[in-house]
Amino acid sequence: MLKFLPKLSQHTIRFTVVSIFILATVVTAVIAISLQYHFSKNMATESASQLFSLSSQKTQEHLQSLDKRAQNITRMFAKFGDLVEGNKVSNSVGPVFSEVLKSSSDFYAVYIGFGNGDLYELINLDASPAIRAQVDASISDRWLTIEVTGEASKRKRVFSYLNADFTVRIIREENTDYDASVRLWYLNAKMGEVHKTDPYMFQNLQAPGQTYSAKIPGSDAVLAVDIALSSIDQYLTNQGSAHNGNVEKEVYLFQKSGEIISSNQGNAPKIAKIKVNKIALSNKQKQLIANTPPLKVSNETDWAPIDFSISGQPKGYSIEILSLVSQMTGLTFEYTNGLTWFELVKEFESNSIDILQPVFKTEENNQRGIFSEKFINLPFTIITQKNVTKISNLGQLQGKELAITQGWSNTKLLKQHFPSINIIEYPSSKAMLKAVAQGEIFAGFDNEVIFRYIQQQFFIKNIQYHSEVIFAPADLNDSLHFMLHDSQTELMTIINLAIDNISEKQKSALKAKWFTQSKAQSKQGVVPYAELISLADNTLRHGQLVPSVINDIESFIYLTPTNFNETEFLAIIVPRETILAPSAAKVKLSIIITTICLLLVLPVSWIFSSPIVKPIKLLALENEKIKNRKYEEVNLVKSNIKEIDELAYSLVEMSVAIKDHELKQQELMDSFIQLIAQTIDDKSAYTGGHCNRVPELGLMLVNEVVKDNSTFKDFSFKSNDEYREFKISAWLHDCGKIITPEHIVDKGSKLESIYNRIHEVRMRFEVLWRDAEVNYYQALIEKPEQQKQLHQLLIEQQRQLTQDFAFVANANVGSEFMAEDKIEQLHLIAQQTWQRHFDDTLGLSPVEELHLAKQNQQQGLHQPTDAQSQRFPVTEQLLTDKAEHIFRRINPVEFDEKLAIKMSAPEYIANLGELYNLSVSRGTLTAEDRYIINEHIIGTIKMLEQLPFPPELANVPRFASTHHETLIGTGYPRQLTADQLTIPERVLVIADIFEALTAADRPYKKAKPLSVSVNILHKFAIDQHIDIDLFELFLTSGTYLTYANKYMNSEQIDEVDITRYLRVSSVNNETA
Repeated sequence: MLKFLPKLSQHTIRFTVVSIFILATVVTAVIAISLQYHFSKNMATESASQLFSLSSQKTQEHLQSLDKRAQNITRMFAKFGDLVEGNKVSNSVGPVFSEVLKSSSDFYAVYIGFGNGDLYELINLDASPAIRAQVDASISDRWLTIEVTGEASKRKRVFSYLNADFTVRIIREENTDYDASVRLWYLNAKMGEVHKTDPYMFQNLQAPGQTYSAKIPGSDAVLAVDIALSSIDQYLTNQGSAHNGNVEKEVYLFQKSGEIISSNQGNAPKIAKIKVNKIALSNKQKQLIANTPPLKVSNETDWAPIDFSISGQPKGYSIEILSLVSQMTGLTFEYTNGLTWFELVKEFESNSIDILQPVFKTEENNQRGIFSEKFINLPFTIITQKNVTKISNLGQLQGKELAITQGWSNTKLLKQHFPSINIIEYPSSKAMLKAVAQGEIFAGFDNEVIFRYIQQQFFIKNIQYHSEVIFAPADLNDSLHFMLHDSQTELMTIINLAIDNISEKQKSALKAKWFTQSKAQSKQGVVPYAELISLADNTLRHGQLVPSVINDIESFIYLTPTNFNETEFLAIIVPRETILAPSAAKVKLSIIITTICLLLVLPVSWIFSSPIVKPIKLLALENEKIKNRKYEEVNLVKSNIKEIDELAYSLVEMSVAIKDHELKQQELMDSFIQLIAQTIDDKSAYTGGHCNRVPELGLMLVNEVVKDNSTFKDFSFKSNDEYREFKISAWLHDCGKIITPEHIVDKGSKLESIYNRIHEVRMRFEVLWRDAEVNYYQALIEKPEQQKQLHQLLIEQQRQLTQDFAFVANANVGSEFMAEDKIEQLHLIAQQTWQRHFDDTLGLSPVEELHLAKQNQQQGLHQPTDAQSQRFPVTEQLLTDKAEHIFRRINPVEFDEKLAIKMSAPEYIANLGELYNLSVSRGTLTAEDRYIINEHIIGTIKMLEQLPFPPELANVPRFASTHHETLIGTGYPRQLTADQLTIPERVLVIADIFEALTAADRPYKKAKPLSVSVNILHKFAIDQHIDIDLFELFLTSGTYLTYANKYMNSEQIDEVDITRYLRVSSVNNETA
């Protein structure tokens, strides 16, 4: 039963003891290190939180200080009216402004604008490295003044590069149409109050920043202070790497809506550089380009990814197109942003802007200027909330609200063709998306690429897109163009030439950059993580380290507002590993030290385990003796450990108990085996005491083999178990006969099956006897005068019948050999016929009826249902082989290959044919009967192979099943040869044969005398059916005579001259 139990992992007792010690130590160390890590981690997070709080506080204070100082400086300078003299600045302005800028290095510039458009500006070149690079200033330059003066188209912009002492190094002059009086900072300036702009592109610097402005009393002049965002970016970059210079933190200064004001992160990922070649231009065109000042181009703030700005920096597909145009032609562009689309249109109409972009071709736009070639097509789409029915025609929105961008050129066209749609203008596409997502309005209308970009940019959900919408009868053009003034046709020709020369490869690169919806690209200008926006709305999480997963990296977010009305926020994002790295390093060090200590303690613990391990190992050795059944060798193991000592005593007592139990089990098993053998003998008188006498004779002979010092000197039983194995094999050698049918074992005549059918044959002869008498009397009645002849004929017929029956009866006994002439005579007798008047299918058992039906079915016949279906009388032969005499096999005879059985089975299970059985040449058994008799050995093999013999009895199935083998491979069931048969097996062959020859209790044969039996056994030895060496030992040891005196009748025991059968004796006689 144990073999069915799952086998557990096993280890030595020493390993177990040491492992338990180590495990206890490790558990203690793990708990200590875990607590250390827990508190260290808390300390690290608290420290990081304090550090970020301090950093954010410093940043907040820096930004607030910067804002406050800018406002104070603006407010202070605006109070001094003597800074201006009419439409000019006073001579002291430069030195005064420089002192302020020296004390506040974060300020980019201070300037004054006038109502006539003139401007005086002093730029602090040390405010940021980016500023110096932007204006091409040298290292020796400290200040830069920009002065814009002149009327209308004759306006000039003068750049003066000054050192720290205000000594001019170089002056550069260029034409400009810059007008200070139309700038937002000028228009929004108020008396006694400082105005602060959103980030926008500085016109003169062409860099983003913010402006603080206020009116100067008593004049139309406005004083302004600029802060370049590059200085804030630099500050945040320094904060991001502070305290951990090798670790980059992400720092964002952003508005509550998500737009970035400043960050320490770089701009959008760069694409592979696009190779641009100059286009071929005429000399006239080249001259035109040389004389054209930088063209002012409109730049929206929120129409990504086509045209937008990030902290005042122009971005987008159309900006990239213009960059290609610039590289191809040499035209330069300056961007104006910070205005709404409506304001940009006004700027273009007032000639303050040279290029309005991007625009659709509409009737309204056609009146404003001239169009360039299209540079892209942007299909329109309609957006709704999810789960809205598919919209395929704009007419489906009749009676519903539709949002469009304020100032859009197609608004008038839509209202004209769809008057029943309630069109509502929104300031931006972003505002439209949010309104639709929140259900404030049913649908929105714009270009699909714009909507998708902004949706992903601002994490807007619950949006469904309806593409391929039919807008008829409205003819909406989805191509985008640049617009110039009517007077700029020659410049437009150059721009169109450049657009036409933009290759497909260049267009594909730009589309891949701006329209592939990559996460990094779509997050330009806004915070890249939705968690920052949600945290900005959750005031309870402000000023805390909040765990989060950013780009699949566990991180901490620290977020805090930078102003009192919580409209701007500072966020710091740092990987969790960065903060916990010191704690992890300490834990790692603790683990290393603990491991080293464990390795040092390990040998000691290994030695200390000996008092437990040594006696356990000794007990294991004693247990191995019990396992091998060496009970007498089991010794008591002494130990000072009480439990082990008790176990040792128990082991000894157990060995004694097991030994006694085994002896009783062996006695019981031997009794069962002898009982089986006795049962087989009692089953049939024809086997007599065979199963009891063969073991006795086998043990007699094998004992002599063991004592022999000549031929068999190398043979012996190595243990009592081997001797017992042979003994049990002998007792079980014919156990298979328990399944052999009795009528086959007891078959004493040829026609015998369940009973002797000679009686049926005799009755047929009786019938023929009566028929002869009847025929005689009938003939006598007809011919009384021939009485003498008829009587003589009757006597002759009866005499012949008597002789024929005597011949058949003698053949049935099987005591004589049936030669061919006798078989022919038997067939002549069988040809006689007799009359059957009764149905032979009546009174059959169910088994006989089933057998008869199968035979008829095989012959294609139908079994008669009653006696009326046959015509009586039926003439039959005296002896016959009928189809119903044959019992066919249902399944073929097959043996398991591992049994190595080589017996061939006859075709039929049984053949009860009368002629077939009477024609058996020797004995009474047919081939089928002989196979059934021999099959007992197969039964022996199958029965014994199924028994779970212990290892010491493993050869029992083999020894018990080889007593019908010969030395030349003609035996059965395995056809073994001499080299395959062991001495115990050969002994059993002789014992089985000799017992059968001498047995006097077999009713089917007479007991043979001792001399005859020895002679037959000798012939078997000569024919190599048995071992001749064992045969001679059988004689010389006197075993044959000892057995005869014990088991044979006295009349069987006659004189035997054994010298006749000994090979040594024969040789001596020949020599003599």
